[in-house]
Amino acid sequence: MVPDHPGSLAVAILLYPLILWIPGMVLGGSTGVLGFRTRSAAVQVGLGLLLSMSVCPILVYLLARASGGFRPVWAVFGIVWLAAAVMAVRHRAALAAGVRELWSTGKTGLALAGIWIIFCSLWEIDFVTSGNVFRDLNTMDAIAHVGFTDAITRTGIPPANPFAYPGHPLPLFYYYGWYLISSLIDQLGGSFVTARAAVQGGTVYLGLGIAALVIAWSEILGARIFGGLLKLRTGLALALFAITGLDLIPWTFLYLLKRFFDLGSGAGASIEWWNEQVTAWVGAVLMSPHHPVAMVISFTAVLLFFGSMEPGVRRGQKILLALLMAVALASAAAVSAYVVLALGAGLAIWVLFAARRGWWKLLPPLVGAAVLAAILYAPFALELRAASHETSLPVTLTVRAFLPVDYWLPSLLRFLKHSPAAIYAMRFVFLPLNYFAELGFFMVATVLYWRWRKSQPRLLSAEESLLTCLAAGSVLVCTFLMSTFSWNDLGWRGFLIAQFVMVLWAAPVLEALLYRAPQVRMLPSPWRPLVWFCLVVGAAGTFTEIVNFRVNFEGPTGSQALADRDAYLWVDQHTNPSTVMLFNPSVHLEYFSSLYGHRQAVSGGEAYGSHFSSGPESERILDEATRFFNTGESPAEARSFCRRYGVGVVIVHAMDPVWKDRNSWVWTARPSYANSLTRIFLTDDIPDPSPKFQASASSQ
Repeated sequence: MVPDHPGSLAVAILLYPLILWIPGMVLGGSTGVLGFRTRSAAVQVGLGLLLSMSVCPILVYLLARASGGFRPVWAVFGIVWLAAAVMAVRHRAALAAGVRELWSTGKTGLALAGIWIIFCSLWEIDFVTSGNVFRDLNTMDAIAHVGFTDAITRTGIPPANPFAYPGHPLPLFYYYGWYLISSLIDQLGGSFVTARAAVQGGTVYLGLGIAALVIAWSEILGARIFGGLLKLRTGLALALFAITGLDLIPWTFLYLLKRFFDLGSGAGASIEWWNEQVTAWVGAVLMSPHHPVAMVISFTAVLLFFGSMEPGVRRGQKILLALLMAVALASAAAVSAYVVLALGAGLAIWVLFAARRGWWKLLPPLVGAAVLAAILYAPFALELRAASHETSLPVTLTVRAFLPVDYWLPSLLRFLKHSPAAIYAMRFVFLPLNYFAELGFFMVATVLYWRWRKSQPRLLSAEESLLTCLAAGSVLVCTFLMSTFSWNDLGWRGFLIAQFVMVLWAAPVLEALLYRAPQVRMLPSPWRPLVWFCLVVGAAGTFTEIVNFRVNFEGPTGSQALADRDAYLWVDQHTNPSTVMLFNPSVHLEYFSSLYGHRQAVSGGEAYGSHFSSGPESERILDEATRFFNTGESPAEARSFCRRYGVGVVIVHAMDPVWKDRNSWVWTARPSYANSLTRIFLTDDIPDPSPKFQASASSQ
């Protein structure tokens, strides 16, 4: 078993600091924001990453959008890199001391970072054997993410939709802010880095960004967010990202029910697929990294706001912090609008709470940052609006779905089958059980933390109340609203805001469990068995999910997978990047075209072919491209179709109906590449019986 293209991923990982670390280090070192210059080496490194993640997406977008290309972007990065070099030379003694400090005091952290890089690489790379291509479960989402990244590299800003092409580019309808950063790595790496490796490398740095966020919150805020506790144990908080809810129990139950009684649909490939998701951290990072990125940026923005609350902060620093917060909020919205919607609900609740408490001086920086963020985000929002043909609202009212209520209960109470209102009422009644199953330890820890906090004589600080409102806003949005764009990404991803707050609240509970710390009263003895149970099941659930991601995958397997991979590798290596490719889109997902082909597709399949460019045109493309491979087109008809859609290369698979017609052009024309299960034709390979073509061929 051989890993597929590990060198490309290694180069991408080495290049990412140029985009996602150095700019933040220059910004922090030159402005001293959040006390950057006085912080420990570990905190400085973390802040450099967080600041870069927060400012780069929207600023790169605005610069590339305004200039119509990436040359000004690279010019700005060149200036930043030059400034970094000058600062490194001028402060070389401090830099050397920081490296020594990091090495002497942060060996454990560096080792964990190395383990994460290795783990993430092994769980994202395909493994190729003589009989199969073993992929990760996340490749179903990576198809889109790699396609976005490649489209940005090929077509610029705004990018063309890589999965629909009616003979001319269609605008992409998706929030692609994070994959704009991946594209920069793709461009910077040249032939050494593929779009897929750039996306995979970004996932590595997302994990490091989450760790940096925890470190920054622990060191900068300390007891200000924990009602008088001395300090958050960073290691314990980070360990909690390896814990998920109680999903393993219903997932196992569904598996056994199907296996032994042939009831239900069985267990899904992921433990999350049994219910409306509150996604495990590992699954969220590997499957849809841009949503956790938006969460990291959002809480960096909140950290900047907390910085403006500190006593003694001068006016200039407050203005700088508000400006950076605005940029961060705009970046987060460009990365994931759903996460920012949940964040915005929490901020709105806190503004009302702060007004009631009379904290009027705290509101101008927040309100000003929000207004400026909306202005910065407006061009991106207008672009998405122009790309959408949807007339319905993107969100609708609901009560969060629960599988036992939606699937099992109507078989016992038949009146529920004909009463949607009753279903919604039952969903509401079962919400506590629903969230207990999804959150497990974190729900129990939240209850324990607040039982303890209510017993303390101190009123809620501004920081504590803001965190509480953020969690409440996230839960309310994700419980009573759902997105209407294919999947309920709002309900699944917006909950990340509440999940991070719950990690912070759960850390002292875990400390009380493991160390019997002074705050032991936070965890009464009768609660300990339940806490241990949820903790063990949550850890086992994450372990199961990790295994699922590596051993479960969908799409072609065996010889067909090998043939498809080789075919699209040939397309990537032997055609111009601007080439438009045509393959049979009558599959739910076409896995190898995006992951290996890196070319514009006429239609990307049933799931994505009409998903990222709303409207009837993409549906028509899907239908016409499907018919092309279902009927025996004549050579003239095939060439005419290719001319109409600007096709440069046609990929025919053994599964396509036209493959079976030995009299079709697929077998009379000579392919540019062929293996036992795939044939690839450049447009000129398809014979044209027209007199004009024949005369041209004779003259040659």
